[in-house]
Amino acid sequence: MRDLDDTDLEILELLTENARRSYTEIADRVDLTPPAVSDRIARLEEQGIIQGFTIDVDREKLRGDVPVLVELEARPEAVDEVYASAADLSGVDAIYEGMDGRVLVYATAPDANARSWLESEVEFAHLAGYDVTLLARSDRVVGLSAAGFSLECVVCDKQIDDGGVTATIEGEVKTFCCPSCKARYVDEYESHRDALE
Repeated sequence: MRDLDDTDLEILELLTENARRSYTEIADRVDLTPPAVSDRIARLEEQGIIQGFTIDVDREKLRGDVPVLVELEARPEAVDEVYASAADLSGVDAIYEGMDGRVLVYATAPDANARSWLESEVEFAHLAGYDVTLLARSDRVVGLSAAGFSLECVVCDKQIDDGGVTATIEGEVKTFCCPSCKARYVDEYESHRDALE
């Protein structure tokens, strides 16, 4: 595995801004050939850094919905149920679970009556409370910097500076800091798999 360099980060930044950029357009911006850009993007996908290409839909413009930020205070025994039911709400763009069990939802509600929208999926008996904030505006900030971006070994959590290795396990690419961590992970994986069989 090769370290990420400034060109890789620039390619990631360009794709973050517009995932539909052509290899030719990216190549012109980073001073590479289109096949070299294709190779780099393929490598970033293999390493699990790029996990897919998607679109960012502004639901508010599609239906005139109301953008909301919802904080659901789940009862301790019902965090999983609240998270799952909140994910089923119509118009959800993002959902998060805090370390304290609170569930945060960014969504567009069909109208200003957020309670009826919540009740369509969320069981209120599972909640200790909730808060809905109608948003005046929101922006998605995109961008990457080398300072905040690094790979970590899946075994020891060590930051991979150079010389890392990868392995594909059950179709997933795993990243390791060294061959011994890779061997340890593969051995443990195979022993668990053998125990289940």
